[in-house]
Amino acid sequence: MIKFVKFYALEVYTVISMLALVISGIVGDLSVIQKFVLVYIFLFVLHEWEEMKYPGGFADMIAKMIKVDIDEKMKRQSRIPTSILLLTFTLIPLFFHQYPITVLPLAFLGLFEGFVHIFAIRLFRCQKFYSPGLVTAEIQAIVTIVLFSYLIKNNILSGIDYLIGALIMCACFVLMQKTITQMVGIKYSDLPKMLKKQLAKK
Repeated sequence: MIKFVKFYALEVYTVISMLALVISGIVGDLSVIQKFVLVYIFLFVLHEWEEMKYPGGFADMIAKMIKVDIDEKMKRQSRIPTSILLLTFTLIPLFFHQYPITVLPLAFLGLFEGFVHIFAIRLFRCQKFYSPGLVTAEIQAIVTIVLFSYLIKNNILSGIDYLIGALIMCACFVLMQKTITQMVGIKYSDLPKMLKKQLAKK
């Protein structure tokens, strides 16, 4: 079972997410927050497949930057920390939508992804204005802007709530990144140096 999950982490994540969508559709009577969460669930599934499979290549770009040979098995296993993060960020606000603050880490992650994939074009000197995952990442960012507009317009959350949501997102994202870097055998503290070196390349 463990070997199965390690090898099919992306597929397992996709099935769980699709089940959440189907069950939510059957139950119905969803709040606005839940409807936003379902949109994010769908987009993040598409995003993971765009990054890794169709067209894929994001892991290969990272591997080239950190100068580590990442085989197919490692690529698949690297989806485990990502899947755990995404399921946590999506299922919590789906079930606890009565506490709108729970959607903020997910929203900030969507916004962050939009910036990251544009930055990746510069970082990896992509020949086209595209990095694997860009299309779905930008849609996520747009959805976040719409969600923030709704929350602000209806005065649902306070400024401190947004700060807490952003900090939770950052802390969890760093933890996920650190786990993945340890899986491929590099120190997380070396990652900023690698990014700086990559940016300095001509």
